[in-house]
Formats: sequence, C-alpha cells, structure tokens
Amino acid sequence: MNTVRTDKYDFVVAGGGVAGIAAAVSASREGLSVAIIEKHGVLGGTATASGINQLLGGRKLGKDNRHIRVVGGLFDEITDRLIKEGGAIEPDTVNLSFNPYGWYPRMASGISCNENALKICLDEICLEAGVRVYFDTVVTSCEYNGDKIQALNVFNKDGFVRIEGKMFADCTGDADIANMCGVSYSKGRDEDGLTTMTSLEMHVELVDAKELVSYQNEHNSPKLVEIIDKLKAQGEWDFVSDILVTVKLLEDDVFLVNVVHQKGIDGTKEADISRALAEGRKECVKLLSIMKKYMPGFKNARIRKIADNLGVRETRRINGRYTVTIEDALSGKKYPDTVAATTYNFDLPDPVKAGFDPMLGDTRNPKTDRKYIVIRIPYRSLLPKEFDNLIFAGRSISVCRDVMGAARIIGPCFMTGQAAGTAASLANGSFSSVDTDKLRNLLWERGVINPDTLPFD
Repeated sequence: MNTVRTDKYDFVVAGGGVAGIAAAVSASREGLSVAIIEKHGVLGGTATASGINQLLGGRKLGKDNRHIRVVGGLFDEITDRLIKEGGAIEPDTVNLSFNPYGWYPRMASGISCNENALKICLDEICLEAGVRVYFDTVVTSCEYNGDKIQALNVFNKDGFVRIEGKMFADCTGDADIANMCGVSYSKGRDEDGLTTMTSLEMHVELVDAKELVSYQNEHNSPKLVEIIDKLKAQGEWDFVSDILVTVKLLEDDVFLVNVVHQKGIDGTKEADISRALAEGRKECVKLLSIMKKYMPGFKNARIRKIADNLGVRETRRINGRYTVTIEDALSGKKYPDTVAATTYNFDLPDPVKAGFDPMLGDTRNPKTDRKYIVIRIPYRSLLPKEFDNLIFAGRSISVCRDVMGAARIIGPCFMTGQAAGTAASLANGSFSSVDTDKLRNLLWERGVINPDTLPFD
C-alpha cells in the first residue's frame, strides 16, 4: 500500500450520517480540527442515501396535541432551518384529523422534508463549522497501539491516504471501526444471531393524498390491511410486509413508501447487501403496479426515486463500559452521566415473523398499554472498554437489542452524536478523563434538552 499523504486532525469521525454530522460539527464549533470520512457522496446516511426523508424521534406528540421537542441541539437547529427555508414541514401545522404523514396522529411528530434541501443543509452546516468532509472515501484499516488509535487508512480518488487523529469517533452505524480494531461487540439475537429485516425505500409522485387519507379515515384503516388481505387471498400479494406504510413528504403529491422488506440480510455482508438492493429494486416496481391498481390515491402514481442505499436497522452494537438493558429502560433508570435519551417507541421487528415486534406485538393490532417513557443513555454507553481515545454514536452504542430499537432513530442519533463531539472538546485525547458534569452542562448550554426535564416519566 503506497500512501499518497498523511492528513492530521484533532478529531476524526468515521461516518457522515446524522450521528457523525452532530459529532463533527459540535466538536469543530468548540475549537477542534475535525474531519468526517464518508463512504457515499452525500451526508445524512439513512436520512438521505436510504431515502428516509421523515426525521423521526426529535419531537413527541403531547396530550394537548402539540409536538414537544425532546432532543434539541443540532437536531432542532437543522430542522428549524429547513422549515424556515421551506424545505420541511412544521409538525404543529399538520391537521391531525387529516394526517398524511404516517399511520397515526403521533407520526406527524416526524419532520417530513425535501431530500435535496436536507443534503444541502447538511453540507452547509459542516462547511460553516469548518469540518473537512472526505466524500466517496472508504476506511480500509485502523492503526492502534495499546489503548490508543493512531490513524485510519482510507482510500479515495487520490489513492491511499493516512488520516491521523488525537481522537476518533465511530459513527458508521455498523461499528466498522470497532470491527477493524478488535472492540468487543454483539450482533443480532442472542439465540441465533439473526438481525431484523432490512428495507429498500421508494418515493412515488402524482399521489392523490386526499383520496388516500379519506379512505384511511373512512375505513379506520391507516395501513390498508383489508385490501392487502384480499390481495393475499387472490395470490397477488407476496411481499414480506403485510401492511402499507406511506408517509407524505414535502410536496403534496410525493409519498415515501416503506413496504419492501427483506429477511435474512446481514447488513455487514457485501453479498447480502448486493442481493437485497438488486431484488429490492425489482420488488419496488412490482409493488407500485399493484398499488396503482388497488390502493386508493395511487392510480396515477409513478416512481420518483428508489433509494440508492439499503435501509439497515440493525448490525453491530459495542459491549461498552455500560450497557443499557431493557430493565433499565422500562424502569426509567436515571444516571449521573446521562447525556442523551430516546422517547421513541420500541421498534425492532422480529427477524423472521413478518409484522411482529417482540416489544409491541402484532403491527396490525399492537399492544395498547404503552406509555411514554424516557430511555436515558449514559456517557459510559458511548465508550468502548478497549480504547481511551475512541467514542461511539448512533445505533452501535452499548445498549441491548430492544433498547437499540428505540435509540436507532434519527433524533436520538443526533443526540448521541452531539454528546460524542462535545465530549471530544473536553477530552484532551482521553474520553475516560471527561468530567461528565461539565459535559452535561455544556450540552444543555448548547441547546440539547436535558432528558430529566422531559414530561413523560
């Protein structure tokens, strides 16, 4: 391997999804030199490359039908900016009795946006903060000595580049850096290692939103299950998912369709990902032909986009210095070093049983005794045991599977990312040395919402 050059930074972030952006921008604003290494040509990860243009987990529908802010910080800064510039929908403007933004009124808390507006906004946020973004750049190996990572070797159009850092963040979602340097992790169910299903999203346009939502309201059928049941009986519906999930995006006639699910796909294996993408594209075309024929509002619809990137819900989770258990979550456990939280529903469907989530029951008839809870995430859950200058953010943090199902959503990923980047500004090369009282106070000063102040416990 012939290295063409060595670049040096205070803080190097692997992964330019929302967790990586939050980590990089927050650290740079506190005075560090920061780089993001991103394998795609766009920032945003799942929110852009995977087509999920509804930013969930940053607001929560309250009892007065107003949407409470539950993350704050960079999540609110970016979404407020999008809304102000006309690139996203303000949830409090949505008519909850005629809601095309999801299955139920609470789904209107997700902020639907225009994908291109989001991409440009994320570019601008990083540029304004002084973050150096390496697009179309893949990490090939990790150099380390003892409990310190020294550099990441990457490959891009320039060739092999060595990127040195004083501190590093793994925001890849798949804990790719952990895998390269021997950090302990878990993946999938304890009994068989299976991970939950993947998805390939598509956007369709020329949808008659009024016809669709009127039918849903009239038949009390947000997922059109009675139509799908008839199609299954006729042998015309053989998709893994047996519900129709649609979400209106920014434009009135453009909808996200989240139906094409795939079993048995390991998001850390190239062959699985390649197969899922190829098969998923064919399934999207097939699905739309059925929707045009049978689903209200889709008669004239056409495909606007099939996502370029697979929607992967679950891969590796580190076994960090503290693992948040389901017992911790359900009891509302508080920690002296809480730096983030999720108020989102448990959301990790069974790897094999279509339409079934172990925590929520059948998606057609979910458990109704759920209550709003605040699942707190301590700083220790962002730290691996093996390295002192490495931190994690996003869905690969140290939590059990069921908790990851709630923590993997975009809002909480922003929150753990901002915690990681802010911690880097206090760490001086050692994340274990961070004074968590100072960290927490700095996060709240920067607009992050203290989870202990949320009105849901």
